[in-house]
Amino acid sequence: MIPPSTKDIINIGNSKYAVVIAVAKRARELSEDKKNDENYRLSTMVTEALDDVLQGKIKIS
Repeated sequence: MIPPSTKDIINIGNSKYAVVIAVAKRARELSEDKKNDENYRLSTMVTEALDDVLQGKIKIS
């Protein structure tokens, strides 16, 4: 997976802090679900979380 560009990420929410918190929460959810998977990598979870936020699956308040 190719991580999204910083320009795309900054334009999502009202503040950078809100985007970081939303991505961190989503990455934690994903990592809890896939902890027992042998191919588990935290960096992959963060990239998936970023993709979810960019696609609008996660709402930033």
